[in-house]
Amino acid sequence: MSVQLGEPAARRAAVTHTSMWTPSWSLACRLVGAAAVAASGAVHFQLWTSGYSVIAVIGPLFLLDAIGSWLVALALLGTRFRVVAAAAILMELGAIGGLALASTTGLFGFQESGTGVGGQIMAAYGTEALAVILLAGSLALNRGGLGRRVRRG
Repeated sequence: MSVQLGEPAARRAAVTHTSMWTPSWSLACRLVGAAAVAASGAVHFQLWTSGYSVIAVIGPLFLLDAIGSWLVALALLGTRFRVVAAAAILMELGAIGGLALASTTGLFGFQESGTGVGGQIMAAYGTEALAVILLAGSLALNRGGLGRRVRRG
């Protein structure tokens, strides 16, 4: 968005305000979203080490989720490509969906009961939902193609 000569001062101020603040908010959402993705991985790793590792199919998936979450969190910090944020959102939505299935109808022959080890199920839902919300916010604040780099402010 550019400012043309002769435009009202209020419009010029709005354009300047938007361009000045949007990248900062987008970056904040991306950084905290990356932390939430890493925390989600930590929850899955803690559950894997506390006994989920012996559950067929589910155990290896928990370890894969933990490692994948940490790698994606690092990618979110190390690159500004929007496709990384979109991939992180899809990964977290998949984890939420898997947990919802395991808690209701069962998944791969496993039925989750209760709140998990020390309330970790609620922690998983919370970190995954927070990551989705913040990374979606980051994408919304920086509109453009998924392959584009986020512009510095």
